Amino acid sequence: MKRLFTLAIFSLCAAGFINAQTLEELKTMKMEKETMVATKTAELEALGAEIASLDERINLLSGWRTGFAGLVGLNFNKSNKWAGSPNPTASSTGLNVALSAFANKNTEKSFWNNKLIINKAWQKVEIGDVDGGDLFDNGTVDILNFSSLYGYKLSDNLALSALGELNTSVENFLEPGTFDIGVGATWTPITNLVVVVHPFNYRITWPADGNVTSEGALGAKIRADYGRDFLVQAKTVSWSSTLTAFLPYTDTKIPILDLDGNQQQAGLTEFTWLNTLSFSVWKGIGVGATFGLRSADFEVYENLQTFYAVGLSYAL
Repeated sequence: MKRLFTLAIFSLCAAGFINAQTLEELKTMKMEKETMVATKTAELEALGAEIASLDERINLLSGWRTGFAGLVGLNFNKSNKWAGSPNPTASSTGLNVALSAFANKNTEKSFWNNKLIINKAWQKVEIGDVDGGDLFDNGTVDILNFSSLYGYKLSDNLALSALGELNTSVENFLEPGTFDIGVGATWTPITNLVVVVHPFNYRITWPADGNVTSEGALGAKIRADYGRDFLVQAKTVSWSSTLTAFLPYTDTKIPILDLDGNQQQAGLTEFTWLNTLSFSVWKGIGVGATFGLRSADFEVYENLQTFYAVGLSYAL
């Protein structure tokens, strides 16, 4: 009986030992399989990224790439005999429309980039019985910029290029305004950044006073375009930026009328920086903002010019 009891105890211990060994083996096998799955998943993700990169390169080299973004800002304000207001009875209406579009073609040996920027804003203000007129009679911002850049590639990041650019306004077309035509080099140091440096550039300048004839001058043209999409809390934020500048080689002066109506002489140095930000909320619709800086001696205003607008945006 004693032997039988000892044998039973021994059998139970052996079974427990075998059980424990089998459990550890199963856990080890599971870890090995999980490691294999993780490795294969990483490999598949890497292959997917390579395929996406190849698709992007194929699309780039196969034809035109186009894009469009727009912003509409609209606001209404009205008070009727509101005693706490500086103007108890007053109303204001504001409207801003901003458009940005591009059409680019990229081949193994050349590229052709076209970009259009339009920004137009109006504001109507009525105080008391004073009629502020029609909304579209009171413009506040007016920008029209169109550029066309062609390049012949010397390497992946450097090309010989030619650029034509018109910078003016929609309503006051060429009052003021500039037109550039020139050749030089285009550099693409990083993805989505295009830097144009044209030391041989001819610029025609039209002052704000339409009675003054246009003037031409030789100089250096610099332009930089950058665009990028960011992910912020799983939402896409798009940024598009354009900087243009002209540096004349001679101290050419043109006659302009100052704010008091007196004639003065002004230089041709100028720069403009335009930016658009859009935050996508649903199917391309979101919130957007545009802002810009500009300085141009021949536009009467010697100080830095600025503007900004905020509203609903749409990107395609």
